[in-house]
Parts: sequence; structure tokens; C-alpha cells
Amino acid sequence: MKERTNILKNFRELVLRYLTAADSFAEGESDCYISAATSSYSVARQTLNTDADALVLKDDNGDDDLAGERGTTVSRSKMANHLSFLHVRLIILLSFLAGSHADRFTSDLLRRAVQFSRKDNVIVSPFSVREALAQVYVGVKGSAADELHSELHLTGHSKRESVEEFRRFHQILSPGGGATLKIANRIFVAHRFPVLLKYNELVRKIFRTDAENINFLNSQLAASRINKWVATRTEYLIEEIVQPDSLDGDLRLLVINAIYFHGKWEIPFHPKNTDKSDFFIPGEGPVKVDMMHGLINVLYGRTDVLDAHAVELPYMNSNISMLVILPNNPNGLPKLERNLYKVNLLTLTSEFEKEKILLDLPKFKIEFKLNLNQPLKGMGIQEIFRDPDFSDLTSPGECFFVSEVLQKAVIEVNEEGSTAAAATMAGISTKKRKPTFKVDHPFLFAIKDQQRVYFVGRVRRLD
Repeated sequence: MKERTNILKNFRELVLRYLTAADSFAEGESDCYISAATSSYSVARQTLNTDADALVLKDDNGDDDLAGERGTTVSRSKMANHLSFLHVRLIILLSFLAGSHADRFTSDLLRRAVQFSRKDNVIVSPFSVREALAQVYVGVKGSAADELHSELHLTGHSKRESVEEFRRFHQILSPGGGATLKIANRIFVAHRFPVLLKYNELVRKIFRTDAENINFLNSQLAASRINKWVATRTEYLIEEIVQPDSLDGDLRLLVINAIYFHGKWEIPFHPKNTDKSDFFIPGEGPVKVDMMHGLINVLYGRTDVLDAHAVELPYMNSNISMLVILPNNPNGLPKLERNLYKVNLLTLTSEFEKEKILLDLPKFKIEFKLNLNQPLKGMGIQEIFRDPDFSDLTSPGECFFVSEVLQKAVIEVNEEGSTAAAATMAGISTKKRKPTFKVDHPFLFAIKDQQRVYFVGRVRRLD
């Protein structure tokens, strides 16, 4: 396992160096890195049990490995001709490699959020938290930077290389026409700490945002400003994330992170089929909830590691889907959560086959807000809350640290979609018995695409 991780890390860092060098056409660097990267890729491909189609780099003639598994050097002119093509190929590959790192962050964040929240229903956005903290990483030096680099599972030698994945993701990935994904990330810095121009230039280029100075002493105005910014960025789907009494003059740096998702099912549920059905709450018994019903053709299967069954429900005209993981034991959610680190949510259904199933899924809506300071400290991110060196963000001076990391997430699941595309239960043939996936007890869910987990959460209680 350690050898596998080191090979992945080494290859990914070399490819990142190539991409950075290729962007600026630094003399000699691009050829050097693409040669080293493809040589490392050859070792990785032979060592790792990975889909070859996801790893192969081909030129326009269909030749395997543009630079060759022989490790030959690519000429500058040939690299220029294939630059755009290589960027797409390599980013697909980087997405695959980055996913394994980010997924560890996902399972750990959910576990910590559940631990530090007393609420039954929890939802967090690992992708959004990771991106927000990557912005903090760009501004710190020393042990705090090393800690973030490690715990966020970043790769690359320089800061620019380490966060390059976020620029690339923003550049080529989008959720698609059937899904609405609104993300708001911003660092608010106390007004007496001027933000360095070089810092804002970097985060603007990489993350498409800025750090902003604000007077926390005027808590009413500061809260209004922060909430208005978040509401605007989320089209007023999230209108408030801070309250005036939560802001004071001791605040130094506030990381605000808000995300909203709404998607239309590829195969919508017909509202006429929704009825009142039992949902079992451990220790309390059944409660009546609005249960949607449908016959759908989706990825469905069993995961023995989690002692559960899972189904992946795609959203219309989108590469995003909802993964629902249902413990086989109605009381099995705590065990499932403990074992979540053993699986990769991004690839959990890769061995599943599409199958027509009878699906019973409850309607639910979750609004969840959490101060992430303690969960992040429990994950090993501690120095940014103590006395870090923020000299890459602001001029050196008095003690400067992260005061709070806040996240608010909203999700709603219902029948919404094109009614014309729906099939009513009256038209369902039951001559051949179909597998049934009945979500009538606590479950875990994730909203994801092939590279990122946007949300992960659990539902314990419905009413």
C-alpha cells in the first residue's frame, strides 16, 4: 500500500510540474518533466491495477504514450502541437489520482462532523472545505503550511504546484445543464491586516475569488456584508451564515464556505406515487414520511465492506449523481460510518451493473451549519488556529491566526423533474420480480461526480 501511494504521488507531482512548465513554456523544463512523468507513468501503469484506458496517453496517430514508455524526450515543437490535447488527457488522469487523496479527506471530515455535531441529520461538503483551506494554505508558511499540505492531501513541491489541481478543475469541469451547483468561498481578514497584492493575485487566478478586508468591530455591518456576499453567490438559496453576535474585535481571519446543490433526476419520480410510508428511527420505532416510489434502471449492488447495498441515481444532463448507501441492518449506520474510510466513494459503484429496481426513497431537506474548528483539529489541522506564519497573506505583525471556519450546506431531495418522462406505478409490470431498494431506515448519501465529492451526509431522523 505504501509503495502504491508513493508511486501515485511521484507520478502526479511530475505531471503537475509538466503542466506548470508547459503553461509558461519555460525553456527546457517542459520536455524534462514530460519525459520524467511518462517514465514514472510506465512504472505506475505496470505496478497499479488500474484501468489502462484511464492512464494511456496517446498522440493524434493513436500511438501509445506520446513520450513513449521508452522514456524518450518529446521535442519542443511536438509538445507545442500536442499541448492542448495533453492537457485534457493529463487532467483526466490527475482527476483519477487526486480522487483517491480527496476521498480520504471526505470520510474523515464526515466522521468528525458527526462526532462534533449533536444533530441527527448531517451534511458537509468535503470538496468545498478542502478548497477553502487550500486558500489558507497559500497564505501560510512553515509548519502550518506543511500541516495543511499533508492533511489536505495536496501534492507538488511549490505552493503553485500544490493548488494547481483547483485551477484545472475549475477550468474544465462543470456540473452540467440539469444541475445547479452554487459554491461560495471567501476569506475575510480583519481590516487592520492588509491583504498582500501577490496573495490576491494568486487566489484570483487559482480559485477565482479574493481575500477581503473587513471591520469585525462593526459586527452589524460586517455580518450584513458577509451574508449579502454569500446570498448573492448562491442566488439567495443561502441567505445567512453568520450573525452579528458571533463577530467581535478579536476575530482575525474568517473562512466562509457555503454550497448549495439542486438537481433534476434523470428519471424523475411521479408525485402521484408518493405516499406516507414508515421510516424506522433506531430506539424509537417507525414514523410516517413522504416516500417516493419508482421503477428505474440504475447502478445497483452490494458492498460487503460496508455491509450495505447502494444505488447511484444520476441527475439529468449532468455528470453528477447521488449515491445512496443503505445498511443491511436497520441499526447499522454507526458501523457503516466507522468503516467508510475503507472504501472510495468515487469508485464504489464501479463494479455495479445497471439494473431495473423498485426504489423507495424518502423526500428530505437538510439545512446544516457547523463550526469546523474542532473537526479540523481532530483531523490534524491545528497550527492555523494557533500562531501560524501568515506572511504570504499579510505583512508580519501581531499574532494572526484563523479564528473560525464555518460551513453551511443545504440540500433538498424530492420528485422534481420532467413529469412527461415519469412512469407511474400503475404501468409497472411485476411479472418478473425486481430487486427492491427500500430506504426505510437511516442511511448515508453522497453527491458526486467522477472526480469530486460535493456533499456527503447522513439521514437518521425524518418527520
